[in-house]
Amino acid sequence: MSSFSSYPEIGVPFNLLANRSDDVPLGPFDSRVSAVLTYDGESYYVLTNTDYVPALPVRPNHSIVLRQDMRYGEHDPTLWPQNYSANFCHLAAIQAKPLGKLGQQREISVMWWNPTLDDFLLPGIGSSITRGLGKLKGPDLARLLKVLREFVAQSKTVGAVMDRVRSFFDPLVKQIRLGLERLESLPSTFVQAVTTVTALQRAFLEADALLRYMTVFKPRMELNSDSRPPPAENCVGVFTMHVEVAQHLRDAGLPYWLLQPTFTFRDANILEIVTPRQPADYLTLDPAEVAQPVPSKPDIDSKIDTIHHPFASSTPLPPAPQTPPTNQNNVGTSAKRYEPYPLQYSTTASSSSPRPHHRPPPRGSESRATGSSRGSHNPRSGRDKFMLLDRQEMPSSIPAWEDALKGVDRSVAPLPRSPNDGHYVLPEPGLIISSDDPARRQLFLHHINVLMDALLYRLSDPAHPHQLLSSQQWRDVLVGKAVAGQREVVHGKQKQQTKASMRSVVLHDLVGPALWACGLIECAEYPAAVGSFPLVSLNRSREILWLLAETNFRFEFVALDRRASGQDREDECRECFVGGMLMGMPTDLGKKGLASMTRAERLPFLRRIAKLMSTWDPRPRSAVIAESHAKNEWSGEEIVALEEAVATHYTQCFYRYFGRAAVIPMRIVHELGT
Repeated sequence: MSSFSSYPEIGVPFNLLANRSDDVPLGPFDSRVSAVLTYDGESYYVLTNTDYVPALPVRPNHSIVLRQDMRYGEHDPTLWPQNYSANFCHLAAIQAKPLGKLGQQREISVMWWNPTLDDFLLPGIGSSITRGLGKLKGPDLARLLKVLREFVAQSKTVGAVMDRVRSFFDPLVKQIRLGLERLESLPSTFVQAVTTVTALQRAFLEADALLRYMTVFKPRMELNSDSRPPPAENCVGVFTMHVEVAQHLRDAGLPYWLLQPTFTFRDANILEIVTPRQPADYLTLDPAEVAQPVPSKPDIDSKIDTIHHPFASSTPLPPAPQTPPTNQNNVGTSAKRYEPYPLQYSTTASSSSPRPHHRPPPRGSESRATGSSRGSHNPRSGRDKFMLLDRQEMPSSIPAWEDALKGVDRSVAPLPRSPNDGHYVLPEPGLIISSDDPARRQLFLHHINVLMDALLYRLSDPAHPHQLLSSQQWRDVLVGKAVAGQREVVHGKQKQQTKASMRSVVLHDLVGPALWACGLIECAEYPAAVGSFPLVSLNRSREILWLLAETNFRFEFVALDRRASGQDREDECRECFVGGMLMGMPTDLGKKGLASMTRAERLPFLRRIAKLMSTWDPRPRSAVIAESHAKNEWSGEEIVALEEAVATHYTQCFYRYFGRAAVIPMRIVHELGT
């Protein structure tokens, strides 16, 4: 240990050990170790409650970049200390990576797990048409999922102590839940799987830090005690130039590094000078192959916001515009980016009482001619989307929902709508089997079967904005045009495109990236010629169409709730669905929840929907919906009445806000021999 140190960057010899004394207890502004750091051209000595000093993170040109481990290196607050922020004061409480053999045995150590190709399982040959898509597997994944599930469950019981930080805590928990859904249910590329894992780890560490900060460390700061401060816990900690901040962190037992100008050094008792730890010795700093530096303002809040932004939301939902519709076709992925229409009340709104008393009879061609059926009746195919197709490939309908859809009153004009309101997350089932030609239906079923993984991949990718597709665009996908559109260039200039070719180019831009990621751009199975592929069985056909219906229904339900209630409450909506997910549902759910054959099993989901409907505009007129939340005992007839009322109000409200037929839930009933 040196008793005197020279710091050429300061320009003068500087003795940090001038007041060193091992015989007296360290005071509040003494330090076991110290070093001199340079920040914005100025020199500072460090006071800390730890036994090490990390180097300050440096950002060339105020930008951050994704590294090869899909993290953000020294700019990632879950990996390296950052400057203190009053808006993100919980960052100091982020748990640091446990060290040593015993540390690696702790459950929390899985938050620094880096998946390798050995952890990635690809489907066996012949079991999947898409190439390069698989899922993570193994004990490390199981450990990660266990910790995350337990935390999500714990987050529901945290109580009033978290009320002041709900606006930050709840989105982090939502990120964890959505990431879990993607990781467990959806196939992905290896890179996307790793990105999902690191995003989950980062969200957990932040949410856990916020919870511990509010329940453990903040109470310590507020405790007026003369007792000796606790030792610094194994947390990431923060840099600060504010003495008061350092005092609060010391009282809480959180690591801090207080930077003081070297010219102010007077009486501090410093026991040892150490060499600052360098990020290169502890972190992966090499940029990812496809990473581009992301500009960010120099302040810590902007840096954190930049890191958070790519994972703000992974759920694509139709927009709920606040202003009259425009010609814009872009649909963002953030639920916070759009607000619902201003609540409007119509004196001509139809009754939503359950059938048979107040619901109009099924509409024929004459009533469709006089009523408003915008976005529902396809003049090219003559198909009325309020009537389910009677095809053998179709899953079984749920009678209450089928009758409710037939009975939608289209004589009441819908509200003004966005162009995207007539679009779909996935093709609606009727589009697949609308043709009278069995060979064409088989072609569409084959193509959607081939594309399903890629389309779910497209839905689940949080890094790229998702756009809904119109019925015509989905029809083009099913025909095989998703890989046909290319921008032709002649003599350095883009060739003039026909309307049809431009439509194909737009479609390629929308769907092509997902097809490329899944190895379908040059795949013999897509597009396929009629009769060149094995027939899709009836069982598989019904499973495919059920998944399309269920996925559309769940996304549409969330979108309608946002519009009709004026609230963003996706979590409450998910509780209305068996399994709680929005996509990638296993087919065994086709007989559960709203699709269950047992009335008592359908009841909890119907009551949750009814509870949400109580805040919709217009509110349900049916007394059975209004009374459902408080009612505990139900007869079979009362459950049927509630189901009819819920289905009727849902389908009518959906038409009111979106101007088209809703995609309704269905059920899978396999028949012997199919």
